[in-house]
Amino acid sequence: MYETADRLIALLDKKLKRYINRLDVTGFSELNALTIQNETTELIKKLLKDNEEAFRKIAEDAVAEAATDIENLTGEKAALVAVSSKYVDEILKQYNEITDYLYYPEADRKRSRLSEALIVAVMLRDREKYHNNLRKFASLWHTQTVQYEITVTDETRTDVFKKNGIRKVKWNAEHDEKTCKVCRERDGQIYPIDKVPAKPHYNCRCWLTPVK
Repeated sequence: MYETADRLIALLDKKLKRYINRLDVTGFSELNALTIQNETTELIKKLLKDNEEAFRKIAEDAVAEAATDIENLTGEKAALVAVSSKYVDEILKQYNEITDYLYYPEADRKRSRLSEALIVAVMLRDREKYHNNLRKFASLWHTQTVQYEITVTDETRTDVFKKNGIRKVKWNAEHDEKTCKVCRERDGQIYPIDKVPAKPHYNCRCWLTPVK
Protein backbone atom coordinates (compact mmCIF):
# COMPACT_ATOMS: atom_id res chain seq x y z
CA MET A 1 0.00 0.00 0.00
CA TYR A 2 2.73 2.50 0.89
CA GLU A 3 5.44 1.34 -1.56
CA THR A 4 5.57 4.60 -3.53
CA ALA A 5 5.62 6.63 -0.34
CA ASP A 6 8.42 4.53 1.13
CA ARG A 7 10.52 4.91 -2.01
CA LEU A 8 10.09 8.69 -1.97
CA ILE A 9 10.83 8.86 1.76
CA ALA A 10 14.15 7.12 1.10
CA LEU A 11 15.00 9.82 -1.44
CA LEU A 12 13.94 12.57 0.98
CA ASP A 13 16.16 11.05 3.67
CA LYS A 14 19.15 11.26 1.34
CA LYS A 15 18.47 14.95 0.71
CA LEU A 16 17.98 15.58 4.42
CA LYS A 17 21.30 13.89 5.20
CA ARG A 18 23.04 16.02 2.59
CA TYR A 19 21.60 19.25 4.00
CA ILE A 20 22.52 18.29 7.57
CA ASN A 21 26.05 17.25 6.61
CA ARG A 22 26.62 20.62 4.95
CA LEU A 23 25.63 22.42 8.15
CA ASP A 24 27.67 19.98 10.23
CA VAL A 25 30.95 20.75 8.47
CA THR A 26 30.50 24.51 8.66
CA GLY A 27 33.26 26.02 10.78
CA PHE A 28 32.31 27.57 14.11
CA SER A 29 34.21 30.70 13.17
CA GLU A 30 31.72 31.28 10.36
CA LEU A 31 28.67 30.99 12.60
CA ASN A 32 26.84 33.45 14.82
CA ALA A 33 23.25 33.93 15.90
CA LEU A 34 22.24 35.69 12.68
CA THR A 35 23.89 33.23 10.30
CA ILE A 36 22.45 30.26 12.20
CA GLN A 37 18.94 31.72 12.01
CA ASN A 38 19.39 32.30 8.28
CA GLU A 39 20.78 28.80 7.73
CA THR A 40 17.98 27.08 9.63
CA THR A 41 15.34 29.16 7.85
CA GLU A 42 16.76 28.13 4.47
CA LEU A 43 16.98 24.52 5.63
CA ILE A 44 13.29 24.37 6.51
CA LYS A 45 12.33 26.03 3.21
CA LYS A 46 14.22 23.34 1.29
CA LEU A 47 12.75 20.53 3.36
CA LEU A 48 9.19 21.80 3.00
CA LYS A 49 9.64 22.18 -0.77
CA ASP A 50 11.08 18.67 -1.08
CA ASN A 51 8.24 17.24 1.00
CA GLU A 52 5.59 19.06 -1.00
CA GLU A 53 6.88 17.58 -4.26
CA ALA A 54 7.04 14.08 -2.75
CA PHE A 55 3.62 14.34 -1.13
CA ARG A 56 2.08 15.40 -4.44
CA LYS A 57 3.50 12.30 -6.14
CA ILE A 58 2.28 10.16 -3.23
CA ALA A 59 -1.22 11.62 -3.59
CA GLU A 60 -1.25 10.98 -7.34
CA ASP A 61 -0.31 7.35 -6.74
CA ALA A 62 -2.96 7.04 -4.01
CA VAL A 63 -5.63 8.29 -6.44
CA ALA A 64 -4.64 5.64 -8.98
CA GLU A 65 -4.65 2.83 -6.40
CA ALA A 66 -7.98 3.90 -4.90
CA ALA A 67 -9.52 4.09 -8.37
CA THR A 68 -8.34 0.56 -9.09
CA ASP A 69 -9.91 -0.66 -5.83
CA ILE A 70 -13.24 0.93 -6.79
CA GLU A 71 -13.16 -0.46 -10.33
CA ASN A 72 -12.42 -3.94 -9.00
CA LEU A 73 -15.38 -3.61 -6.62
CA THR A 74 -17.95 -2.06 -8.93
CA GLY A 75 -16.77 -2.99 -12.41
CA GLU A 76 -17.17 0.66 -13.40
CA LYS A 77 -14.59 3.33 -14.13
CA ALA A 78 -13.90 5.47 -11.07
CA ALA A 79 -14.07 9.24 -10.90
CA LEU A 80 -10.68 10.68 -9.99
CA VAL A 81 -9.60 13.40 -7.58
CA ALA A 82 -7.47 16.15 -9.12
CA VAL A 83 -4.17 16.37 -7.26
CA SER A 84 -2.31 19.67 -7.08
CA SER A 85 -0.01 21.50 -4.70
CA LYS A 86 -3.09 23.24 -3.30
CA TYR A 87 -4.83 19.89 -2.73
CA VAL A 88 -1.85 18.53 -0.77
CA ASP A 89 -1.51 21.81 1.11
CA GLU A 90 -5.09 21.54 2.34
CA ILE A 91 -4.39 18.07 3.75
CA LEU A 92 -1.27 19.32 5.52
CA LYS A 93 -3.13 22.25 7.07
CA GLN A 94 -5.61 19.97 8.82
CA TYR A 95 -5.20 19.00 12.48
CA ASN A 96 -3.59 15.57 12.67
CA GLU A 97 -4.92 13.29 15.41
CA ILE A 98 -1.77 11.15 15.42
CA THR A 99 0.83 13.92 15.63
CA ASP A 100 -1.45 16.18 17.69
CA TYR A 101 -0.17 19.24 15.86
CA LEU A 102 -0.45 21.23 12.63
CA TYR A 103 2.18 20.52 9.98
CA TYR A 104 3.41 24.02 9.12
CA PRO A 105 3.46 25.50 12.65
CA GLU A 106 5.31 22.39 13.84
CA ALA A 107 7.88 22.78 11.08
CA ASP A 108 8.50 26.33 12.27
CA ARG A 109 8.78 25.18 15.89
CA LYS A 110 11.37 22.62 14.85
CA ARG A 111 13.29 25.35 13.04
CA SER A 112 13.16 27.61 16.10
CA ARG A 113 14.30 24.86 18.48
CA LEU A 114 17.13 23.84 16.16
CA SER A 115 18.27 27.42 15.75
CA GLU A 116 18.32 27.99 19.51
CA ALA A 117 20.16 24.73 20.16
CA LEU A 118 22.83 25.48 17.55
CA ILE A 119 23.34 29.02 18.83
CA VAL A 120 23.93 27.66 22.34
CA ALA A 121 26.37 25.06 21.03
CA VAL A 122 28.35 27.71 19.14
CA MET A 123 28.42 30.00 22.19
CA LEU A 124 29.82 27.11 24.24
CA ARG A 125 32.26 26.16 21.48
CA ASP A 126 30.88 22.64 21.80
CA ARG A 127 31.22 20.87 18.45
CA GLU A 128 29.76 17.59 19.78
CA LYS A 129 26.67 19.36 21.08
CA TYR A 130 26.28 21.10 17.73
CA HIS A 131 26.58 17.79 15.88
CA ASN A 132 24.13 15.98 18.18
CA ASN A 133 21.50 18.69 17.85
CA LEU A 134 21.65 18.45 14.08
CA ARG A 135 21.23 14.68 14.23
CA LYS A 136 18.34 15.00 16.66
CA PHE A 137 16.61 17.45 14.34
CA ALA A 138 17.11 15.11 11.36
CA SER A 139 15.53 12.23 13.28
CA LEU A 140 12.53 14.34 14.32
CA TRP A 141 12.05 15.66 10.79
CA HIS A 142 12.16 12.14 9.37
CA THR A 143 9.48 11.01 11.85
CA GLN A 144 7.23 13.93 10.93
CA THR A 145 7.69 13.33 7.21
CA VAL A 146 6.93 9.60 7.43
CA GLN A 147 3.74 10.23 9.38
CA TYR A 148 2.51 12.80 6.88
CA GLU A 149 3.24 10.60 3.88
CA ILE A 150 0.88 8.10 5.52
CA THR A 151 -1.67 10.85 6.18
CA VAL A 152 -1.54 12.11 2.58
CA THR A 153 -2.01 8.58 1.28
CA ASP A 154 -4.93 7.83 3.59
CA GLU A 155 -6.73 11.15 3.11
CA THR A 156 -6.40 11.00 -0.66
CA ARG A 157 -7.74 7.46 -0.85
CA THR A 158 -10.70 8.42 1.33
CA ASP A 159 -11.43 11.44 -0.88
CA VAL A 160 -11.53 9.19 -3.96
CA PHE A 161 -13.85 6.74 -2.19
CA LYS A 162 -16.22 9.52 -1.19
CA LYS A 163 -16.21 11.05 -4.66
CA ASN A 164 -17.36 7.69 -6.00
CA GLY A 165 -20.17 7.30 -3.50
CA ILE A 166 -18.49 4.68 -1.34
CA ARG A 167 -20.27 4.56 2.02
CA LYS A 168 -18.43 1.76 3.82
CA VAL A 169 -14.80 0.72 4.08
CA LYS A 170 -12.90 -2.22 5.52
CA TRP A 171 -9.94 -1.83 7.89
CA ASN A 172 -6.92 -3.86 6.75
CA ALA A 173 -3.94 -4.53 9.02
CA GLU A 174 -0.48 -5.77 8.22
CA HIS A 175 0.01 -9.33 9.43
CA ASP A 176 3.44 -9.29 11.03
CA GLU A 177 5.13 -9.10 14.43
CA LYS A 178 4.97 -5.30 14.46
CA THR A 179 1.18 -5.13 14.22
CA CYS A 180 -0.29 -3.78 17.46
CA LYS A 181 -3.20 -5.28 19.40
CA VAL A 182 -5.61 -2.50 18.40
CA CYS A 183 -4.87 -2.91 14.70
CA ARG A 184 -5.21 -6.68 14.93
CA GLU A 185 -8.63 -6.27 16.53
CA ARG A 186 -9.75 -3.83 13.84
CA ASP A 187 -8.52 -5.99 10.97
CA GLY A 188 -11.47 -6.85 8.73
CA GLN A 189 -13.90 -4.56 10.55
CA ILE A 190 -16.37 -2.60 8.40
CA TYR A 191 -16.97 1.09 9.18
CA PRO A 192 -19.15 3.85 7.72
CA ILE A 193 -16.71 5.98 5.76
CA ASP A 194 -17.38 9.02 7.95
CA LYS A 195 -16.94 7.09 11.21
CA VAL A 196 -13.61 5.34 10.75
CA PRO A 197 -11.61 5.48 14.02
CA ALA A 198 -8.33 7.34 14.00
CA LYS A 199 -5.18 5.31 13.61
CA PRO A 200 -3.92 4.33 17.07
CA HIS A 201 -0.24 5.24 16.75
CA TYR A 202 2.56 6.73 14.68
CA ASN A 203 3.60 4.89 11.52
CA CYS A 204 0.43 2.79 11.43
CA ARG A 205 0.46 0.90 8.13
CA CYS A 206 -3.18 -0.15 8.17
CA TRP A 207 -5.26 0.87 5.19
CA LEU A 208 -8.89 1.07 4.09
CA THR A 209 -10.54 -0.62 1.12
CA PRO A 210 -14.05 0.04 -0.25
CA VAL A 211 -16.89 -2.41 0.30
CA LYS A 212 -20.48 -2.52 -0.92
